[in-house]
Amino acid sequence: MTRTVVLLTLTLTGGAQAQTHWQATSYADIGGWQRVQSWCDTPGRVLAVTLPDQSGNAVKLAQWVGGKINVQHWHLGRPDPGAGQIYTPLVPAGQRQGQPPDYFIHSSNIENTRDPHYRMTHINAYVVPAGRFQCRYVPQAAVLAATARHTVIVWEEGTKFTYASRNRDGTPGLRLTGGTHTRTDAGHEQYRWTIADLQYVLDIGRSARAGGSLSVLKGGRRLSREEILACTISVPK
Repeated sequence: MTRTVVLLTLTLTGGAQAQTHWQATSYADIGGWQRVQSWCDTPGRVLAVTLPDQSGNAVKLAQWVGGKINVQHWHLGRPDPGAGQIYTPLVPAGQRQGQPPDYFIHSSNIENTRDPHYRMTHINAYVVPAGRFQCRYVPQAAVLAATARHTVIVWEEGTKFTYASRNRDGTPGLRLTGGTHTRTDAGHEQYRWTIADLQYVLDIGRSARAGGSLSVLKGGRRLSREEILACTISVPK
């Protein structure tokens, strides 16, 4: 009887742990930092769509190429889910939605934060007049952030954090382990990694304190600083 109770307790405990859910929030600097419906990281371009305004479907489509931003007014159509996929139409302001839509955001109806197994929603692609852009999805990342020169991915491994970067010029990125995380007095999430005499610091704000940067320090002196264009941060609910 004792053995049965122990096994049952372990089973219930494991089930409870498996039900931990994640809350992923995305931001972008589009004339000021704001929440976005989604964003897309590609080797040569970053794209983002704002949350709909009070009218219900008016949004802004922002695209960064080489750090320069282009913003256009669009409308967000009704999502069309099916067979594990979601297609959310994008309609240029003043135009009618085509059938099927010419432009859309393609996301996963399976790999999303409604399922506790996923920390972020998988945004597959943006299809816009400039072309189809496949988004670089990173499973189980705690943070995904883009600057004009790099993409930064952070994974949480217990109390330590792993950093990986992707360079937009095609050169190899960097991978660092053993990072730490603190919350600053300003309410920002700050991640630090040390390699030799260099420190890599990723600083990201949320909510009213959104915004952030990626800095490289040597002996306390800043060697470089890159502003974050768009980011997603995932935390336990």
